Amino acid sequence: MKHATVIESNDLFGGFNWPSIARLSDGRLIVVCSGFRLGHICPFGKAVAMYSSDEGESWSAPVPVLGTPLDDRDAGVAVCGEKVLVTSFNNSRAFQRRIAARDWSGKERALIEAYLDCVSDEEEDRFLGSSCVLSSDGGKTFGKPVRVPVMAPHGPCVLKDGSLFYLGRAFAVENENGGFPNNLLEVCTSRDWKTWSPPAEIPMPREEGTLFCEPHAVALPDGRIIAGLRAQRKDGFSIFTAHSSDGGKTFGPWRDLAFHGSPPHFFVHSSGAVILSYGYRKPPYGQRARVSYDGGESWSEEIVLRDDGLDWDLGYPATAECADGSLITVYYQKRAGARHAGIYQTKWELPQRGYEK
Repeated sequence: MKHATVIESNDLFGGFNWPSIARLSDGRLIVVCSGFRLGHICPFGKAVAMYSSDEGESWSAPVPVLGTPLDDRDAGVAVCGEKVLVTSFNNSRAFQRRIAARDWSGKERALIEAYLDCVSDEEEDRFLGSSCVLSSDGGKTFGKPVRVPVMAPHGPCVLKDGSLFYLGRAFAVENENGGFPNNLLEVCTSRDWKTWSPPAEIPMPREEGTLFCEPHAVALPDGRIIAGLRAQRKDGFSIFTAHSSDGGKTFGPWRDLAFHGSPPHFFVHSSGAVILSYGYRKPPYGQRARVSYDGGESWSEEIVLRDDGLDWDLGYPATAECADGSLITVYYQKRAGARHAGIYQTKWELPQRGYEK
């Protein structure tokens, strides 16, 4: 395995978190994430894009592509031909003020409060929620933010007919978390990548004391869709998966994969293998992956991509395929002594068949 840096900075607004990765129609790789952050929760984040023309050996400087007056967080990306969609979500000023009072002091807190004072009620009403921006020229330029009914860290997936399928949580503004999504799983679709169908509810698993959130889905070669959910319990995380055979109208049954790690990201390799990437938020902290050769019915033994994380504040890995068939996984993590988290990558090889449990 080969590790490398995508972006890191010790500047005041040098935090980069929650990435996604895809290959563009011209062969370049694109990584999107939330960038130019003061901290894990702050009102300054913007969804940024970085590009590589040499299979991840080097990356361009981060360019903002989705920026609202609020905190634009986890960035997802979907690509089909010249169309490139980048997604993000944010949270309310009230939530930001509560976190500032809890986590910040001195000049940093004063800076956050001063900025929030400059965001108007009209701006919050206009931009609070989940958003996307569309490029129709292969990721060179992007349009204005458009509201989306649902949100998920890595955004929607592309179906065989070129339409978008977005499995996410409904965005609720008025709740105890001040703007985080509520416990409702929904699907919306888009054929033109500009307008979205009304969201349709998908029943999620129910388990006492467990929060289900941060879904991701991908279309499989056989036409089915596999979906995954982060299952958050007091003693850690796991991933629940389910399949749909009717284009995403229904899923089920949900199955607990019963290993630590979340949230899920699925990627279908050119061989048909499905790559599941996830963060590992207990010692040894880091990034992990598993491979399925039967559409997610069974999974390989765990593949340790990184185990040198400093603490739980890392993860959200996403995977793409290199030109030679190898894999590249991006994620956020923090180096010892660094002021902020950065975006890093690991290149690795697809294991041979027979690696399954």
